[in-house]
Amino acid sequence: MKHRHLHRARHQGFSLVELMIGITLSLLLLIALGSLYLSTTRTRSEFSNSAEQMENGRYTLDALSRELELAGFFGPSGLARSAVTSSPDVCAADAAALGFVGSPVTMPLGVQGFAPGTAAPCLDYLLPASEILVVRRVSTTPAAAVSAGQAYLQASACPDDTDLLVFGASAPAFKLRTKACNAAVPAELRQALVRIFYLAGCDQCSGSGDGVPTLKMAELDGGTFRFSSLAQGIEDVHFVYGVDMDGNGSPDCYVGDPGTNNAAACTTVAGYDWNTPLNNWRNVTAVRVNVLARTPRKSTGWTDSRTYDVGRGPLVGPFNDGYKRHTYAQVARLANVAGPRE
Repeated sequence: MKHRHLHRARHQGFSLVELMIGITLSLLLLIALGSLYLSTTRTRSEFSNSAEQMENGRYTLDALSRELELAGFFGPSGLARSAVTSSPDVCAADAAALGFVGSPVTMPLGVQGFAPGTAAPCLDYLLPASEILVVRRVSTTPAAAVSAGQAYLQASACPDDTDLLVFGASAPAFKLRTKACNAAVPAELRQALVRIFYLAGCDQCSGSGDGVPTLKMAELDGGTFRFSSLAQGIEDVHFVYGVDMDGNGSPDCYVGDPGTNNAAACTTVAGYDWNTPLNNWRNVTAVRVNVLARTPRKSTGWTDSRTYDVGRGPLVGPFNDGYKRHTYAQVARLANVAGPRE
């Protein structure tokens, strides 16, 4: 009997106290693991949030810099150096209004900026406080044939041609020749490109819009503009233009608006005449791009009480909301304007 009693004692289960202690320890472990998982998830979400903001800000600088570096490319003929400069309307879309004239040889500004509040009915969802940057050039790749509705530039290299350039959308008009002056081998055609950069208050703008500030691009295509979103979360873009005042290709003074008289602020080169706005814009050889980007989503427990310098002088902010922000800046050189001068 004593042996059977000991045998039963060795096979007894947990007591109620032991079971409660085990459950409590398990719950504490689960709470710790849940807290760790929640913390890790939040950290990963914040990291992704900040990474998207940095990617959008830097991509904006990269995209705008690439466009500015190609601005003012009007083919390899060299006619642009001695051409008369024109200043087309920001919304010019018809071939006849793009600023190209055969006689006297006239070509548009490669870069032109417009202050906030400029009337631009062609730009969908333009924010009232947005600056506008227009980049004009021709394609770096010659066209094999004329596409309907597209405008092209053809420059002559034949001394026997009566016209130095032809610009338009009509295929029969392109009769200029190469230096061989062979009518069977016409001079190359290059499609005209106009790209306008501005800020809109939405990325997906159908209906009431999604409320996400976005850098947009309007690109001329077949006589009309088509729109695309370049980067989300871009709340502000400010352009500062470097003006070459002595003709050596290097900017001597950076100003917010070359179209105004900046003589009081730009004194490094004596004798420069600021009274001709079109000439000032023609002398722009670099552009400093300043960008204010925010995170796509608000951060829990964060209040943005900071101020930001986007190059205008007065600081921007504080916004007092849950978005995190950062400023980015980069100088882009207008190689097609500065290079020949150097």
